[in-house]
Amino acid sequence: CFTKKGPSQKQMEGTSFTMTFFGEGYSEGQDPSGKPNVKICTEVKGPEPGYVATPIAMVQAAISLLEDAACLPKEGGVYSPGAAFSKTKLIDRLNKRGVEFSVISKPEI
Repeated sequence: CFTKKGPSQKQMEGTSFTMTFFGEGYSEGQDPSGKPNVKICTEVKGPEPGYVATPIAMVQAAISLLEDAACLPKEGGVYSPGAAFSKTKLIDRLNKRGVEFSVISKPEI
C-alpha cells in the first residue's frame, strides 16, 4: 500500500533486503583475451533499503571521503563507486552498521 506519508516505523523495522551477485572474471595472470576462468558469488544484505540503509551508506561514504582521502584515486575523471572506494574502509564501515557484504562462494585456483 502506497501513501504520501511513507512507511510506518513498524513497516520499516519489518523490512530488509538481500541482493545476490554472480560474477565471472580472470584469475591473477590469466590472459583477458580468452574466456573468463573463475566465478564468484557475493551477497549484500541489510535493513530497510530506502529510509534506513541508504542514509547509512551515504554517511559512511562521506566519512570515507574524509578519512580515507589518501586511498582514493589521484587522477582521472568520473569513477564508479566501486572504483572510487575500492581501497578505502567503506565496506568495513558498512558491515559494522548492518549493511553486510559477504562472499558466498569463490573460485578455487
